[in-house]
Amino acid sequence: MTTTRMSWWRWRITPGKAVLLALFLAAAAVAVYRLFVGLGASTGLNDSMPWGLWKIFDVVVVVPLGATGFVMAFIRYFTPGGERYEYLNRRAVIWAAIMYLSMGARLAFDIGIPWRLPNPLIFGGNLHSPLFEIAWCVALYLIVLFFENISRVAEEQRSELVHKLDHALHKILPGFVLFGILLSTMHHSSLGTLFMILGRRLDPLWYHPWINYVYLLTSIATGLGLMMVIEGWTSSYYKTKFETGLLARLAPWSAGILTFVLAWRLAVLAMDGNLGLLFAARTETLLWWAEILLGYVAPIAILFSKARFTKRGLVTGGLLVTLGMIALRLNVGFTAVMGALGAEYRPTLPEVLFTVGATAGTVVIYTWFVETLPSILGPREQQPAEPLEATGD
Repeated sequence: MTTTRMSWWRWRITPGKAVLLALFLAAAAVAVYRLFVGLGASTGLNDSMPWGLWKIFDVVVVVPLGATGFVMAFIRYFTPGGERYEYLNRRAVIWAAIMYLSMGARLAFDIGIPWRLPNPLIFGGNLHSPLFEIAWCVALYLIVLFFENISRVAEEQRSELVHKLDHALHKILPGFVLFGILLSTMHHSSLGTLFMILGRRLDPLWYHPWINYVYLLTSIATGLGLMMVIEGWTSSYYKTKFETGLLARLAPWSAGILTFVLAWRLAVLAMDGNLGLLFAARTETLLWWAEILLGYVAPIAILFSKARFTKRGLVTGGLLVTLGMIALRLNVGFTAVMGALGAEYRPTLPEVLFTVGATAGTVVIYTWFVETLPSILGPREQQPAEPLEATGD
């Protein structure tokens, strides 16, 4: 097995990366366009629906897509035998850092005056607002992610002083990780708290008196599930070992969390006398069943079964967990909220292009980091003739 040192020119453009990069540049063009014409001309937002795709997806969905960081860090540092997850954790925390930075960049273009983004942190804000807590938690968690990832750069350096500093950081890193876990549990649940203000005006299929904890638990399940997807793609693309055994240990935890959440949601429906709505002839019912069957029932069945001991089963189950989380947040943020407010909203082409392109950009940036800092990937059993060059897209 071989490893290589950091090299700034090792990132290679392949056809797949070229497509993702083109989408990323298109999103950048939309961002510039939005700055010149404003939100009114570039989005479908209106007085009845002030939160659109850029807020619901680019913040409320993108943040839990970065949950790999705090979930895998907890497993790495605070569970027996956690050192076995070292390289899984390395990829988890770099992915989390990319997603959180991406969310911050997207949010800067979503608010009315982008350069006022730091105002709540610097000049104070509404102490009773969940957004105030979310802003502080995310800002502090980005600092934690910096310290979790800086060792990847230090490991590639030859300086003895750098290695001594890195060794000292490793001694206190569990403290940073623990702080990051605390921050994550706070802001993931607070994203659900944002919708509690609507109370029972939300559609009964998605109303939950503890929706903040539903959001927290589904983010943890997604942190585990998305890790399976990332590892599946990374192992195929870079010819690294797919850790079937380690990921199979995590699968029942993700499925178990989803089982509890599903039972809890159904229990609330039953206690409120709304189970009959599950069979009502309306669009909301179809969306609810699609979310539950694909995002809960299917991954629970896969990740509790023998399929979790195969790469295909783990990747499929993890992908369905992730899609279920996305469906929940889109249904709450659009289907339930728009019904409660009587709002009308259709995202514009620039909104869609910005969201798709920014998401594509996160994948491009991930490939740049793992190819520039090989210590993220770790030792590989097979070294391609062209270092880190893709075998196909």
